[in-house]
Formats: sequence, C-alpha cells, structure tokens
Amino acid sequence: DGLGIGIRYISSDLASGSFGGVNYKKGSSVAGDLHYFHNGAKENGAGFNWGLTLSNLGAKIGYTDDADQKDFIPANLGLGGAYTKVFDADNKITFALDLNKLLVPTPLVQEGGETDSAFDVRLTDYRSKGVVSSWFSSFGDAPDGGGEELREVSASIGAEYWYKDQFAFRAGYFYEHPEKGNRKYFTLGAGLKYNMIGLNFAYLMPSGSGTNRNPLSNTLRFSINFDMDK
Repeated sequence: DGLGIGIRYISSDLASGSFGGVNYKKGSSVAGDLHYFHNGAKENGAGFNWGLTLSNLGAKIGYTDDADQKDFIPANLGLGGAYTKVFDADNKITFALDLNKLLVPTPLVQEGGETDSAFDVRLTDYRSKGVVSSWFSSFGDAPDGGGEELREVSASIGAEYWYKDQFAFRAGYFYEHPEKGNRKYFTLGAGLKYNMIGLNFAYLMPSGSGTNRNPLSNTLRFSINFDMDK
C-alpha cells in the first residue's frame, strides 16, 4: 500500500488587457493532491490493484481584481482498479477501469426566459460558495438529482497485453455523458521494452458526436523512458 501527497502552483494567463471597462490579468492559485494505492498483486504480478485520488484541491482562480469573479478550479475524485491475469512466464493481460467526478458545484445554465440580470444574481451566489464545502455538496447539488450526479461521472476502460515483458499492445475507451462534456474516444497503443529502454506509442480516435471536442483527436503520441534499475 502507498500514500502520496503533492502540491502545485497554478499560473494561468488566459486573458490580459482591458475589455468592457474590466481589466484582466493573469490568474494564480495553489492546489494539492492526495493519492492512495493498494497493491494486491502476487509476486508474479497477478491479482487486483486499486487506487483513490483527490486532485486539484485548491483555492479559486480569478482573472480580475473582483473577488466575486473567481471560479472553482477543477477538483476531481478518481477511483480506479486493475486486474492482471498471468497465463504463463511469457503472457499476461491487464484489464483496468477508472471513474472520475469533478468536485465542483454543478455549473449553472441560463434558463429559458431568464433575464441576464437574474442569471447574474444566481451566478454571483454560485461563485460565493466555499471551496471546501463545494467538494462535499457537489455530490448532491445537481438540479435533476441523483440521476444527473451519475451523469457527471466519466469512465475509462482499457486492456494491456504483454508478451515476454518486451512487447505490449493496448486498447481503451473513454466515455463522458453528452450533457456533461460529450467526449468519447478510443485509444490504441503499443510498447516495446529492450534492456533499460522503453518505447510507447498511442493513437486517439474520436467517437460519436464528440469527435471535435478533444484537441488530441486523430493524433499519434510516443514516449521513451529509461529504467535505471536494469
């Protein structure tokens, strides 16, 4: 078992200058992460592992001098598990599932017939919520109740096959509800390990109506890593 803690400084330069009488500036915040990992695998790697993570736990961020204009950073709760089946000394396969939910109040949507001024009042009230309390209230503040809360959970599934601990083949799928971002895509990947050097390749293929919602759609990525223990 293991426990991890991390902290980061966030600097975001999305806007600058003046527009509509409002001066915009660089936004900044501080956030932390908490991670827990349980290793239930045997010596040969077979078995079930799972982990829990709380990430981006931090203060709001704003791009003006108006404290009422600050927004929540995307705090997130993640839960994942993986099961590895070892067939013999040369072949093994791992199946994994990850679930993620943002720990922020459900974003507001301007209702039909609602005036801009009325919406601004609701938006000000939304932004005035406390950060810590919002993490807990995010589990029960969706307008449509529990059903909508479940729709806020995104899911990733994947599988990885290794041959002789040298050649890997990977496949996965990511799903996000149409009302909560509508990102859907498949991933394919391969890996090669030789002595202390590892090479990994991945390709992301968009799926459904969310084809243009991921900036990495139809892209090939690769990485190289070195295992100094070899």
